[in-house]
Amino acid sequence: LVTYELGAGGSMASVSFQSAAMGSVFARFPRALLVHRAGGPAGRALYVFLVAEPAPTLRGGMTRVVHLAVPRDESAGSLARMYGAFRAFNPAWAQTRLLLVGPGLPQQPALAQAFPAAEVQLSVFHLCKRLQQQIQRLALEGRTERLLLAALSNTMHAATESSRRKMHALLRDLVTPDLLPQLHIHWLLDDEIWAAHREKSWGESSDYFRDLELVTQGLSQVFSAGLSVESCITSLAQHYQNPQSLLHPSSPVAKLEAMENLEGDSEEEINQRTEECIKQSLSDICTDPAAQLCLSEFAVVQKSVQLIGTGEDALSIQVLEDAHRVDLKGLSSCTCHFNQVFQLPCRHILAVLNSDRKTLQPEMLSRQWQKGCDARQAGQGSVDGLLEVLKSSWNESLDKSLVVSFLTAEISRLLAHCSREEFEHRYRTLRELADSWIGPYVKVKL
Repeated sequence: LVTYELGAGGSMASVSFQSAAMGSVFARFPRALLVHRAGGPAGRALYVFLVAEPAPTLRGGMTRVVHLAVPRDESAGSLARMYGAFRAFNPAWAQTRLLLVGPGLPQQPALAQAFPAAEVQLSVFHLCKRLQQQIQRLALEGRTERLLLAALSNTMHAATESSRRKMHALLRDLVTPDLLPQLHIHWLLDDEIWAAHREKSWGESSDYFRDLELVTQGLSQVFSAGLSVESCITSLAQHYQNPQSLLHPSSPVAKLEAMENLEGDSEEEINQRTEECIKQSLSDICTDPAAQLCLSEFAVVQKSVQLIGTGEDALSIQVLEDAHRVDLKGLSSCTCHFNQVFQLPCRHILAVLNSDRKTLQPEMLSRQWQKGCDARQAGQGSVDGLLEVLKSSWNESLDKSLVVSFLTAEISRLLAHCSREEFEHRYRTLRELADSWIGPYVKVKL
């Protein structure tokens, strides 16, 4: 089905196109309709109408497309005629109850008048797409941008009230007040916008966003080629019938995918180089035992997922199940036991270095661990003994023996500085603990 208007010189000025397959899909799923606008050359616009409700029987994103149109212009009259053509092609339009549109869709009253029984609502797909683009344009610190985009992805796939509020709070805390108005973060807390989307499961949301992304990107690529309206609608129809046709090596979409693949490889290479630089900096700056300890910690970082949250004066680092706080000043202090005991860069500090693509600096660790530094000059005379332990082969048996020796020394110190009565009381308590732990059938020598 095709309807069109002629302009000066007999050329096609507007066109509405729909195949029999498109009409069949809309007849089966008429309740929710998404209207997507793509801008093109010379001020022209492409309008794509898509099924917005969950439709597991539809295979591939392009099967959601139910109508394509290029209006003469975007005046109220031209858009009203475009919506009228859609209604003429689709008798099931009267069953449409929800119209999803992007922010700033021109002449929304014309759309509402064409579908008087339907509610016009902001599309979650367009909302999230706009937020993603604006976050990337803010030129935020890499770690902050990744945190926001990860939170946005979680909100898109699980649109619970808590996830939306978390996203809202992150944007409010991490984006400067003068930039907040353009983000329209109040949309995240509008229950009406998210009412239909939050019913979707994680898998349904993933399929939905992927389908819409593929469709809008592919059709926009075709439309932006600057063809005449006649050639454009022909190319759009061909792309609808065979979306892979654009994957010819010389096509715009193929070039875009190739660039994205190159960028992905480049990102992986950059991460690999960053990790190698961190390892090299550990070897260059730390003593051998200290470097080995830190490399063991870094190995955990490389194999684990790191969740990095920001605060005013500290970062919250979670590697696997362990959550600790890294001091932002100097990246030399963490609340974990490893850093507190050894005063060495732990897995959480190394995770921050890896995330920021930085390397270890001498000021990040105590002087006694730096190469060329005399431990006694650094005021750490007891480090020699610890170094001997670190240089030895570390195993479970040695670990237990060290714990026993430390506990024995501490108990001896306590018993040596108490009264006779207190000594007897502590001895009896220790005797009872030993007998209860190991058993009265084995006489434990104290």
